[in-house]
Amino acid sequence: MQDKSKENPTNINPGGSLGLLFEKAKSHNRLNAQLKNQLPSELAGLSLCLVDDQKVSLVAKNSSLAFRAQKQKSKLLSIINKIDGLTEIKFLSIKVDEKNTT
Repeated sequence: MQDKSKENPTNINPGGSLGLLFEKAKSHNRLNAQLKNQLPSELAGLSLCLVDDQKVSLVAKNSSLAFRAQKQKSKLLSIINKIDGLTEIKFLSIKVDEKNTT
């Protein structure tokens, strides 16, 4: 019988820098899920892209969403600061996902 624990990546516990990378990815996914739950419906297409020190980068699925998000940066920053792990964020940048635009 095949060992199912090897197929599920959440059960993998590598050491060293690969383990740190896994932990960083899990943390990023958790923060992104929390952000998406707190965003208003008009900004629902935003995703967390990068968290670096006191700066967060968000990715918008299209340019009109990015424009709306730029106009509401202070609101977005206050939403982000309510998320555990992002309370010290001071700067926010918004980019357009070039893969989704045609």
